[in-house]
Amino acid sequence: MLIISCTSSQNNTDQNEKFYDLIETPAKNSNDKVSENYSLEQKDISSNIIDNSDPNQILPDISYFATNKSDRFFVDFEDIVAAHPYVGANSPRPHNDAQVYFSNTDLRWVNATKPSDYPPIYAVADGFINMPENGFYNVVDHSNSSPPWWHVAYVFTLKIAQSDGNFIDFIYQMEPYMIPELAGKSKDFYKQFLLVENGQFVKKGDILGYMYVPTFEEMVGNKNASSHIAFSFIKQPKTVYVPAIFSEQIVKNFSEIYRNPSEGWESKSFGFDWNRARGLPDAMGWMINGEENPFNNNDLGVLIYDGIKDQKIDSKATVYPDELGFNTEDILYQKYGWGDTLLEDVIVNEDWQILFAGIGGPMNLKFLIDENGSLRESQVFELRSGQNFSLNHRDNFLGNSSKFSISISDPNEWGWSLAFARADSEFTQPGTTRDMAPLCPPDCPPSPNPYKLRK
Repeated sequence: MLIISCTSSQNNTDQNEKFYDLIETPAKNSNDKVSENYSLEQKDISSNIIDNSDPNQILPDISYFATNKSDRFFVDFEDIVAAHPYVGANSPRPHNDAQVYFSNTDLRWVNATKPSDYPPIYAVADGFINMPENGFYNVVDHSNSSPPWWHVAYVFTLKIAQSDGNFIDFIYQMEPYMIPELAGKSKDFYKQFLLVENGQFVKKGDILGYMYVPTFEEMVGNKNASSHIAFSFIKQPKTVYVPAIFSEQIVKNFSEIYRNPSEGWESKSFGFDWNRARGLPDAMGWMINGEENPFNNNDLGVLIYDGIKDQKIDSKATVYPDELGFNTEDILYQKYGWGDTLLEDVIVNEDWQILFAGIGGPMNLKFLIDENGSLRESQVFELRSGQNFSLNHRDNFLGNSSKFSISISDPNEWGWSLAFARADSEFTQPGTTRDMAPLCPPDCPPSPNPYKLRK
């Protein structure tokens, strides 16, 4: 058995987040169970077969999926409310998985009575299930938080390819953000949501399990906690790749929902996780380095295809001012762009408030005011290096001054957006609407995962 810790070889994980804590990898020559109906003719990958004497080796090289994309996403798009792609090591704040989010108020899940009432989870390709022994009770520690807390996920992987003699697994980590025992459920509660077992061969499109979506009353955590599935590629033993297995149409559908969450940015069902995807272009991976690229060693702004075609895709993140949170009819002045910018002689004649968004740091915004022939500089917003998307609000702090200039420092050209609106305009800042009272912290029982706590 191989235990994988929460950090990848690129060390590009958001340090406040978990990753896949217990992934068990059977030896290559283990006696995996294979469907009796399986035959080589069922898989159109004959030229990629490595060793047909061992069913565990009847997998294509990962390069196969560079040009043979899957048309089966691992969940149904109508079942999710938001998402974010794999945010790579070259981004302002890396996060080495992609995620999809679920609504905790959807009546389909609130009124569910059995596992099959919940969102189905599908095989993205033909392959072999890799199930940790305790995959139904995978403890995810947030031991660096203050106060520390934890929750329970359930997890498995699907071996779908190989590279240089190592398996490539598609990882499914279901994170309802719940501790079953605290919600009055048995410790093995999540086991009933898994339909597969270790070594089982599955076909693309097979239902592998279901995503349990708790009510707010059952959830643990804080305002950042969001019921989600984390997914990625992993090359055993621990190299993490962008899960660029899906067709262009699926990527477009995925991108549409992360740019326009179906419950709106004010949804109570996701916390500040939303900021990882705000304004990003169509992508399964954004701003990745070559070590995260499953198909070659190219650094890429966007990864959708084979790592070659992607080099011609515009990777700029763009948030339009009328999408920041003000009603369009209330906006008095708006601009967006990339890089260092001086907006001279801005005139706003009404009393105002401002929303300013930056895709990543470092970035700052300063107001320049001419007072009796002397220039006064006032720094208003700042994003430090290593911070990702941030939306900031300020009321009018200039009094009766209606003419001023704005200096924006954006040395890495991440992109920025600003909007002035009338002082009485309303807006809702995403991630601030949740009024749930989580079960813990500070009342979490001691974590049952001392390995991670010791680390």
